[in-house]
Amino acid sequence: MFRLYNAGDTNSWLLGDSGYPQQPWLMTPIVNAAPGTPEFIYTERHVLSRNVIERLNGVFKGRFRCISQERKLRYDPVTVGKIITSCAVLHNLCIKGGLQMDINIPAELPEHVEVQHMDDFNNGFDARRQLIARYFA
Repeated sequence: MFRLYNAGDTNSWLLGDSGYPQQPWLMTPIVNAAPGTPEFIYTERHVLSRNVIERLNGVFKGRFRCISQERKLRYDPVTVGKIITSCAVLHNLCIKGGLQMDINIPAELPEHVEVQHMDDFNNGFDARRQLIARYFA
């Protein structure tokens, strides 16, 4: 996503939880946003969207242990994308074939994420303000 952003795509974002640093290409929720404000509405939508993704991640990790083993795959991003896409295809085939899955999904702790450059961090807040003004104000 970082590469897409640097190539000029400023209308696509990843969603991260509040443990990640706000970046121009990574939107995080606004903790303690005042109810009824555009920031609150943005955060509500952000959380709802992330919940869908988290449930999907849980399903994939329950079915494919290679994804949940160490909380990271030891491959380059392109290969990781192919692995995740393959898991999605196989998961859909399992559903279509009626194959049950193990639903015991282990709890995981969030990884520590370090803030990169302060300029990126500030640009991230500017990007989030623009996003909120454009879609939630």
